[in-house]
Amino acid sequence: MKTFYPALVALCLGSGAAVAQTAPADPPAMQLEASRNEVWLNVGGFSRHFHRDRGYNENNIGLGVEVRTSPELSYMAGAYDNSVRKTTSYAAVNWQPWTVGPFKVGGTIGLMNGYPSQAKGGVFFAAVPMATWEGRRYGVNVGIIPSVGKVDGAVIVQFKLRVY
Repeated sequence: MKTFYPALVALCLGSGAAVAQTAPADPPAMQLEASRNEVWLNVGGFSRHFHRDRGYNENNIGLGVEVRTSPELSYMAGAYDNSVRKTTSYAAVNWQPWTVGPFKVGGTIGLMNGYPSQAKGGVFFAAVPMATWEGRRYGVNVGIIPSVGKVDGAVIVQFKLRVY
């Protein structure tokens, strides 16, 4: 937790520098709307593990913030109850350069902790393919954690509410 809070502060302070710029041909009202950051409250979600017989916690309730600075880029930080019933804190960048129907598609990279099989529960680097659907007030992030080494894979679903 000692590294989580400084990372959260740096993430929030640094997100203002990445505000998207709108083409000058847009009317001024549209420029203002496009340049404003969107702030989402993430409330955790659920996971569905590939190895269903291992007793994982799949109800991953938590709390986090996501700041979208452009259609392709957002910054995320928060904490949730993980699959091995420990608290995980995370700080990540979500880059989604592609659009497939109503979904933004790309990946999330960042730091997280709380998994005893990874860095003895300490901080480690993680990368997850991620798809996002965002409506006006509600959104969903869907990721796939691949099974690699000591990691048992899962599909993850995170729910979010736009607060700004």
